[in-house]
Amino acid sequence: MGVPLVWLLRRQELHLRLVAGRAGLHREVIWAHSIELADPAPWLAGGELVLTTGLRLPASPGARADYIRRLAQAGVAALGFGTGLTHERVPTELTEAAEETGLVLLEVPLPTPFVAVTRAVMERLAEQQYEGVVQASRIQPRMTRAALHGGAQAVVRELAVSTGACVIFLDQEGKARAAHPPDAAVPRTAALNGVRAPDEAASAVSAGPDGVVALQQVRVGPRVHGRLALIADRTLTPVDHLLLGHAASLIALEAEKPLRLRDEQNRVNAMLLRMVFDGTVEAAAAVDLLTEAGFPVRDGIRVLALRGHGPRQTLQAVGEELAERGLPLFGCVHDGCAAALLPAGHAATAQTVTDGTRARLTSRTWAGLSAAHPLTEGPAALTEALNAASVAHARASADVVGFEALAGHLLTAVPETRKLLESLAASRLGPLATYDADNGTDLFASLRTFLEHNGQWEAASTALGIHRHTLRSRMDRIQSLLGADLDSAHVRAELLLASSAWRGGCGRG
Repeated sequence: MGVPLVWLLRRQELHLRLVAGRAGLHREVIWAHSIELADPAPWLAGGELVLTTGLRLPASPGARADYIRRLAQAGVAALGFGTGLTHERVPTELTEAAEETGLVLLEVPLPTPFVAVTRAVMERLAEQQYEGVVQASRIQPRMTRAALHGGAQAVVRELAVSTGACVIFLDQEGKARAAHPPDAAVPRTAALNGVRAPDEAASAVSAGPDGVVALQQVRVGPRVHGRLALIADRTLTPVDHLLLGHAASLIALEAEKPLRLRDEQNRVNAMLLRMVFDGTVEAAAAVDLLTEAGFPVRDGIRVLALRGHGPRQTLQAVGEELAERGLPLFGCVHDGCAAALLPAGHAATAQTVTDGTRARLTSRTWAGLSAAHPLTEGPAALTEALNAASVAHARASADVVGFEALAGHLLTAVPETRKLLESLAASRLGPLATYDADNGTDLFASLRTFLEHNGQWEAASTALGIHRHTLRSRMDRIQSLLGADLDSAHVRAELLLASSAWRGGCGRG
């Protein structure tokens, strides 16, 4: 904030007169300072209105010109020269040097005390500060409403519109999670290079060729959720910094919603997910709701199912892990498992989410992941994930078992199905195993090889390393022992399933 020189000149009660530097009247005064030193430049910070009567002004024209040049180099906004005391009028050398350097030179007539000029500047600065507070007080409620209805993206948009700047919310990995204008995130992120990271400072400001950058940590207590960056092509005001801090607080609260609010949101999400799994929700409506919540569905979905611990506690831990990765929880309890949606392109995330969930629960869980499906195939994705989780449980696997890797093994991997197949194996293959044990033969291996080669005599005999007539002789003996017609495809299929579940240990093939 500053007082424009134009505004100061228009104050008729001050009777100020422009002597030189008209082109610089756009400058703003941040302080008015009366000083009578021969060289005041070392004590100036820039932006001041320097007031002097010329009491210690050098006598020579060259030294007077140097006096003006040093003030211009110090970045002062203007020089107010008081006439009627030491000098009856503004010295010509000062006027010429001011025109040369572009420094605004004002004449302060004798009836106008310097304190009147200083008071006018200070009062106007105080008014601006009050106006800034009023402005901020009007903007902050809009930001709060934006946070309630639209989360971080809405807060970022409101801050950008209110300040006329570019605003970017970056997560802890430096990825832009929200930005306004939306197409400015990538090109303007370059302006953040060199500005200190959030773990080094709560806030930081930097100026460079890409503009002025203000960074504010988004945090609650020791937990840092990222950085909020405001990038402008102008000097930032205290109001800008105030609004930036308020926006960072709102985004932090959004990231750390009270548990009751988060539970309520998760409850609504769970209701929607059950409708997706039941196939009772309109696809377009589901896509809109998921997208609005920040869940990417363009490439489809996967379902992650975890079995082995209290499913509700597991689901809560999954939600915390997803939140750290910028994903909302769409999860529910189904068939004793915690089931949650993942974007189709986040298959690799399933293992990290599972590992993090286990660490939070300090207990064993087994996880299964469905193949990628469009949202309309939610029921199929759920079934695949549950089956894969059952396989992971049966195998006691620490890795997430993907349904796509179970081709050809699913029936024997699911405990309920395997139990049925083992019963079938005992009744159908038990006599053959007993015969092998009593006679030292290996008919079981011959049968399994024959079945695995789809009843092809040449292929099966080659795999066993025997002549096909020898294999035919063995198959005749096996048909006699089992009372089965091996020419029937249905019989062969049943025996192949039974052999895949056989645990008798008699087969050696």
